[in-house]
Amino acid sequence: MAIDTQSSLLAKVYTLLTEDASLPGLMGGTVRLFLTWATPDAEFPYLVHRLDIRREGPLHVVQRATHYLDIWSDSPNANEVLAIRKRLIEILDELIFSTDDVKQVHVEIASDGFVPQSEQNIWHYAMLFEWVLRRDAEAVSIEGR
Repeated sequence: MAIDTQSSLLAKVYTLLTEDASLPGLMGGTVRLFLTWATPDAEFPYLVHRLDIRREGPLHVVQRATHYLDIWSDSPNANEVLAIRKRLIEILDELIFSTDDVKQVHVEIASDGFVPQSEQNIWHYAMLFEWVLRRDAEAVSIEGR
């Protein structure tokens, strides 16, 4: 079994968002979720995310991470972006999940808000989620060296 905390967590988020029953309907039928950067000329609306895992303190089994999730929309008003935001909070805020590599991930929204854009009718909404997680599989691998 390959042990990769980052890949494991990103795959879980991808599955949660792309296989949600309601989110595709809010996004024109397809959840377009990009890692770090959207492809050039990506169809609106879309999501861009990344995960920053921090190793804090002497105990590396329990860690913290920040999940950056941005909504991009091309719309005459903010209604589309706000509807997507609402669903993302319903899916992710106060979520607790595990993967094969990571146990007891607890997700909480830390901040969110509009990011001003120079182009009219382009909406950018930035969300920041704080995670606490146990990287049990990596810890077992490290201890077994």
